Amino acid sequence: MSENILTGLDLEPIMVKVMDDEEGLGWSLEYTKRVAAEYEKYLILCKEYPEEALVPPAAVDDFWHFHILDTQKYQEDCQMYFGYFLHHFPYFGMRGKEDENNLKKAWADSCSIYENRFGQLPKDIWLASKRCPNCGRRGNSTIYAVNQRPRLSSVMA
Repeated sequence: MSENILTGLDLEPIMVKVMDDEEGLGWSLEYTKRVAAEYEKYLILCKEYPEEALVPPAAVDDFWHFHILDTQKYQEDCQMYFGYFLHHFPYFGMRGKEDENNLKKAWADSCSIYENRFGQLPKDIWLASKRCPNCGRRGNSTIYAVNQRPRLSSVMA
């Protein structure tokens, strides 16, 4: 069973890790397959809209984190599918009110883009985002300001 439904990526090792009770999230096989399929749809959107601030739902973001943890596979998969490394910027929405508002707008836009491309959102997976969107676009954008990572002084004030 090779899970390469939409992108041609072999996500089976990631699925095994996510399903693990000790080192993963303990997800069922059925739920893991559904999230993996949504992750692939998210990657398709990232490829088709490389300049958009696309925000994944929480479960897809969790799956993405496990993919990234296998650094060698993730690098190879990115090169094979995108032709470049899809970076992850986990601070979007954490750097003040304007940043938080940009994240909320990006989430709404991401849901709209998804629906235009794939149809109705599966509400049990696409129910909420985290403050952890795609920053894998080719160019730097002011919405991400990737050179502006949060500092302890900003949360301790």
